[in-house]
Amino acid sequence: MMDILDPTIATARERIDYTPRPKNLKGLRVGLIDNTRKNSEAVLRKLAAKLEAAHGIRMEVLVHKHQRAPLKDDQIVDLKGRTDFVIAGVGD
Repeated sequence: MMDILDPTIATARERIDYTPRPKNLKGLRVGLIDNTRKNSEAVLRKLAAKLEAAHGIRMEVLVHKHQRAPLKDDQIVDLKGRTDFVIAGVGD
């Protein structure tokens, strides 16, 4: 007989309260989080340009963070103070 090991760990579920989506995107300010993977910034900038053309959204802040690392406190403060929403990007 063979024993089978289940490597997963049960985790408690947490409730997440999401911010309501805006009814209109016109004139909103977007922040971009570049995770420094290849092409991440290029993809985010292209997306921001398309959002600006389609909805009048302004790219207000671009922050760079290391892969798999959380944002620094000062980056969070900058994003909260100057943006209406944020897009986190990946690359490759």
